[in-house]
Amino acid sequence: MGNTRGRTLTLISLVGSALLMVGLFSAWWVFGSQLALAQGADSFMDVFTAAVLTWAVMVAAQRPDEEHPFGHARAEPIGGLVVAVVAGVLAIEVARSAVEALLDHKPVTLDWLLVAVFCAKALFKVLMLAFARAAHKRSGSPALKALAVDARNDVLVSVLAIAGFFAAKLGATKLDAWLALPVAGWIAWAGIELARDNIRYLMGEAPPPERQEELREIARAVPGVKEAHDLRAHFLGTELQVHLHVVVPADLSVQQAHDIGEAVRVRLESEPDVGHCSVHIDIR
Repeated sequence: MGNTRGRTLTLISLVGSALLMVGLFSAWWVFGSQLALAQGADSFMDVFTAAVLTWAVMVAAQRPDEEHPFGHARAEPIGGLVVAVVAGVLAIEVARSAVEALLDHKPVTLDWLLVAVFCAKALFKVLMLAFARAAHKRSGSPALKALAVDARNDVLVSVLAIAGFFAAKLGATKLDAWLALPVAGWIAWAGIELARDNIRYLMGEAPPPERQEELREIARAVPGVKEAHDLRAHFLGTELQVHLHVVVPADLSVQQAHDIGEAVRVRLESEPDVGHCSVHIDIR
């Protein structure tokens, strides 16, 4: 169900962002607004983001196979890292275009159709933010978190664009190009945050100490377990790979000890963030 919801949201984002991109680039072509160009470039990134995340969610949902025995969980952080790189490229391009506009002194045509497109983008992104946040809380998907962060940033920069339009209407015509620069900053910062979050998944970072202790407590709560220790856990994609030792009574048979170890494995693998668990049994 979570994967279906993720695919639906990313597809809606893909189609909506594509329509907004066409409208914004058209507004830039007709009116010469650098804010429209910046917003159009941001919407292009949104199209790319939604396409990559749709692919990532679909691949990550595939079951383990012979070539990927631990599943395809790394697809989502790989997609996020690709999006982060594109964000950096677009941020540089938007900033370059804004600086050129400041030096060019080219007149800007202001029209109410321009602000209507900005408002349409803001409204669409508010809706995407609400739905993506709710879906992320239920599933914990990094792809949905990336979608929510992207929507949040887009809401802010859309409000900035609307403010720039009205400032230009009041005579501050250069403000249009000046405000395109913070838009570029927002795009770059979103890319940096996205890269930082997803690199830790791909590098096999350990979960926080608090989560490691929670996993040990879950293992200790399994009937027959006297102690759980030497837990090692790291991210393989978006899922945790866990290895730990459990202590069982010395008077148990081999089969009984094995069954307790299996119960610990099954219990830990039922956690939403644990993909695979191996258990070593100590008899004392």
